[in-house]
Amino acid sequence: MKLSPVCLAAAFTLLLNGCINDHLIPDNGYRNQVRRDYESKKSLAASRDSQLFSIFNTSISVAEYEAMQFLFAYMPLSDLADYTGDFFLTNARLAIRTRNETEWGNEIPYEVFLHYVLPPRVNNENLDSFRIVYYNEISERIHGLNAGSAALEINHWCHEKVEYQPADIRTSAPMATVLSARGRCGEESTFTVAALRTAGLPARQVYTPRWAHSDDNHAWVEVWIDNSWHYMGACEPEPVLDRGWFTEPARRAMLVHTRSFGAPADNESWIIRTKNYSLVNNLSLYANTKTIYVKVLDNNNRPVSNADVEYQLYNYAEFYPLAVIPTDETGMSMFETGLGDLLIWASRGDNFGFEKITVAERDTVILRLDRMPSGEFSIEYDLGVPPVLPPFPGIPDSLAELNNIRLSRENAIREHYRNTWMQPGESSVLAIRTGYDTTKVQDIIRRSMGNYASVAGFLSDVPAGLKDMALRMLLEVADKDLRDTREYILMDHLVNTIPYNEESSVYSLDIYVSYVLNPRIDNEILSDWRKYLADRLPEDIRSGAMARPEMLVSYVGNEIKIDDTDNYYGTPLTPVGVSQLKLADAQSRDIYFIAVCRSIGIPARMEPGTNLPQYFFDGVWHDVYFSGSMQEIPEKGYISLISNDKLPEPEYYIHFTIAKFDKGRYNTLQYDYNTKISGFPPEIALEPGHYMLVTGNRLTDSSILSGLRFFDLMPGDHRIIEVSIRKENSTALNLGKLDLNTAFKLRDGTVKKLTDICAKGLVISWLEPGTEPARHILNDLPLLADDLDEWGGYFIFVNTEGSNDSSFDKNNFEGLPLNSIFIDDPQSVLLRQCYYSLSCSSSQFPLIILTDNTGNIMYKSEGYRVGIGEQLLKNIVKN
Repeated sequence: MKLSPVCLAAAFTLLLNGCINDHLIPDNGYRNQVRRDYESKKSLAASRDSQLFSIFNTSISVAEYEAMQFLFAYMPLSDLADYTGDFFLTNARLAIRTRNETEWGNEIPYEVFLHYVLPPRVNNENLDSFRIVYYNEISERIHGLNAGSAALEINHWCHEKVEYQPADIRTSAPMATVLSARGRCGEESTFTVAALRTAGLPARQVYTPRWAHSDDNHAWVEVWIDNSWHYMGACEPEPVLDRGWFTEPARRAMLVHTRSFGAPADNESWIIRTKNYSLVNNLSLYANTKTIYVKVLDNNNRPVSNADVEYQLYNYAEFYPLAVIPTDETGMSMFETGLGDLLIWASRGDNFGFEKITVAERDTVILRLDRMPSGEFSIEYDLGVPPVLPPFPGIPDSLAELNNIRLSRENAIREHYRNTWMQPGESSVLAIRTGYDTTKVQDIIRRSMGNYASVAGFLSDVPAGLKDMALRMLLEVADKDLRDTREYILMDHLVNTIPYNEESSVYSLDIYVSYVLNPRIDNEILSDWRKYLADRLPEDIRSGAMARPEMLVSYVGNEIKIDDTDNYYGTPLTPVGVSQLKLADAQSRDIYFIAVCRSIGIPARMEPGTNLPQYFFDGVWHDVYFSGSMQEIPEKGYISLISNDKLPEPEYYIHFTIAKFDKGRYNTLQYDYNTKISGFPPEIALEPGHYMLVTGNRLTDSSILSGLRFFDLMPGDHRIIEVSIRKENSTALNLGKLDLNTAFKLRDGTVKKLTDICAKGLVISWLEPGTEPARHILNDLPLLADDLDEWGGYFIFVNTEGSNDSSFDKNNFEGLPLNSIFIDDPQSVLLRQCYYSLSCSSSQFPLIILTDNTGNIMYKSEGYRVGIGEQLLKNIVKN
């Protein structure tokens, strides 16, 4: 039958209307913007066209098509380099499915869905198949619940899987976090956001990059419920939304922010907006805020446009830029922040100017770019923090009690999972069966946690002649690598590494193990790059580079194009990804260079402190500068660090840091956290240049006595740099007197009195087991255990829940002071005595007091803070 023109027109109209209704992005203007941005990004990834973009040649719906264009348009280089279009399409289909099938899906504005449900990436984690693997489990868990109840339930599900534990800077993928049943706050929040998005609930990781009152940072979760954002502690369920242990600290924050994936399409307060993402300022949801206006002028009082204005907060013994907001054409920059102290630093080129302000007292700053990086001088600043506010009302006792019962059950579920991991007896049998050192294998399997099967499989499959090297490699990599690296990756690095020959080698076995065999280079995830890179290196380069390693510098510099804008999440590309994409940020290029060196047996590393790539040749480490960087290798200068301070001895990132000037600002050198002065080498080799030593002493009230010393280092210099921490001019306090006749019961039933153990004094800590603040204290005290043991006082750790929690046990925490006692106090006998002594009726936990040997309370800390060991030690010294 032939249709009339009228019928054809009607059919076309119906078809067109149907297509319009199927649009994921209903706004035509925004849809066109996404399409243009997609075409631009596609050209960057032309070398991986078939792996990524061939999905558009398959059968996909209009909504899927637009979802994939959106993801490709704004994904960072790491995602373009290391994943496939099929992976992203599978994730997108599940996201769209939740939009269609959940009761809340159709209520979510399309912009919110695009930014906070669709993307599989949360922050700087390596992506995995979490949404695919756990979709059904999460869907069944929340079946029949409304959005708010579903969000709370998902957080309970997350708590069953994961609890807080500090870890290194690399962010584990969500499934790896589940595998090890633990993660730092950045990993817990990444995991929880992934779970919420899997359920179709818009979610985002929010982050205070540095606290004002404590040397630390924190990340948590916001979820979109009933057209507004609400917060939760990741893997730390509360019975209601908008409560967490960090509620009070967040009210004293100077910045809380989130990264919004994709081109901006909303009205949220933002710090910066780029074509790929927005940095959203969430602080006003938590704290009292104020907007600071900064005017930048040159020496002739003319406004300076496009100057970088950094709003710097003292934390970790450095002035950390919370935000960098360029000036507009009038020389103005503005920033919404909290009410503490900031160092405002403006720069353009090598010219800079800075001023310390108290935000509560100032709202306008005029800075002149009248300084240059030369000359030696010192400045001291007394830095305050935002005020403590009256606490929010607590959660009703009835809800809190029910929630605690659930948390205990969830702890048991997690503990049951951990008990399925390989036990010491089993790892001993493995070692004996396969011919390894039993003690070393037990340690490796213990550290591998839920990934024990991959590590045990690797050990079992190692060829006979490589067993010693296999053990050396596993002992060399980081704990996190043991927890999430698959067997085939470990095997690639073992069997494809150039063998070590002691007789012919020009470097030691230690150099070989650390800088050739070692598969970890920086903060990247381990991947199987060794054979791939060696096989693809041109033969003339491969054969000549052992005698002339600089050939590899030219090869990599010419082969890889640098783009320091589009890898905006900061996740390093894998070396294979760099090789395929031919495009990378500088850090990923440097990792790639080192991987290429190691793949053919040339030792290479990131230099400690400066993070410059280096190769080892003729017994010396050589700095590497690629095309466009410094070509002549400068003669080094040398500094020796000394200090007369002993209790405590100054430590890096706690009491001091060193920064090098580059393009208008001083960048902190990245030495290991907690490294004491005595732990540095006698001389540190550094590039000549301009440097800044920052020191700080955080006091009992969280304020800081800081100092900045600017100095120059010339080629061949040998300089002694004294690290002197400013001292507080105060005497010991007496806050009250504890009755030492107060009795308490040990877990074995023994009854003691405080007077029995108070010969030197007491530290009593009331903790909420399993919470992050409690973990910080129990992980912090071992850092100063030797000094605290020399004092000789007792440490009593009290479970505030009052129940015999098996996880709250001294044996679970390594390195605590020797005189440590864990007790339950179900009747709050000690707590009531403490309140009576301090003349108060309540407090925030953790609560910590220090007494002398007569019961006088000399120090008190309540609420969340990091560095409690140092505070205790300083107050012990006062007494």
